Amino acid sequence: MEQQRVAAHPYQEMAAGIASQIDSGDLAPETRLPSVRALAKQHEVSAMTAQKALNQLVQDGYAQAVSGLGYFVKEARAEKEAPADSTAAAVSHQLAELQNTVAGLQARVEALENRP
Repeated sequence: MEQQRVAAHPYQEMAAGIASQIDSGDLAPETRLPSVRALAKQHEVSAMTAQKALNQLVQDGYAQAVSGLGYFVKEARAEKEAPADSTAAAVSHQLAELQNTVAGLQARVEALENRP
C-alpha cells in the first residue's frame, strides 16, 4: 500500500501519519485506532478534523469502521487486487466530505439553539 502522499490539510497530515505507521508495521492489522476524541486531543485539532482523518484512512483502504466499536486497521490488500475505479473513489471522497460538513453544521446549529 505504499503511496506517496502530499498533505495539504491537517486531516490529511494526520491520515498520512497514521497510514505511515500502518505501512511500517507499527500498527498491525485489526489494531483498534484511537477514538475521534483521543485523536483530536493527541493532535490538538477539532473532533471534525480527527473524524475527517479517520474517514480518509477508510477511503484509502487503511482502516475500516465497525459500527459501535470504532476504527480498526484493515488487512493489507493483495498486490494483485485491482485498484478502485477512480470515478467511484472521487464520488466516495466527495460524499465523505459532504457528510463531515453536514455533521459540523448540525453541531453548530445545536450549539446555537442551546444558547441562553
